[in-house]
Amino acid sequence: MVRASLVWLLLGVVIGGLMLNDALLPGQWVAWFVPTHAHMLFVGWFLQFVLAIAFWLLPRKRSEAAPQGYNERVAAVAAAALNLGLLLRVAAEPATRAGSGGGWTTVFLAASALLQVGAAVYFAGSLWPRTAARAPRKTG
Repeated sequence: MVRASLVWLLLGVVIGGLMLNDALLPGQWVAWFVPTHAHMLFVGWFLQFVLAIAFWLLPRKRSEAAPQGYNERVAAVAAAALNLGLLLRVAAEPATRAGSGGGWTTVFLAASALLQVGAAVYFAGSLWPRTAARAPRKTG
């Protein structure tokens, strides 16, 4: 997830740089990409980076069944869902804003929302118990 977040950071910076030179691009390109650019940087880079670090940093209960303290496959599916949802949004949102979308953009945006919300629910549910206060240690 950290590497994926860095890819989104680079993509967001490239899109932002292109947006600064909007005279070189056709149509109302900047207006079409403003919310997409924000999602690339906020969800793709920032949120994903924070979730990855929280997943790594917050205390875990390790066991033989879950040596990492969580189900790695489910976590990988959630990370993939977050990124796939964002990719669908990046594909559909500018087309919708440009007026060249159709039924496919509605399907992509709905799938994007479901994937990203599902990933957020998984991560919140996985991290919630790891934030519980610990009982004080007994001394002496």
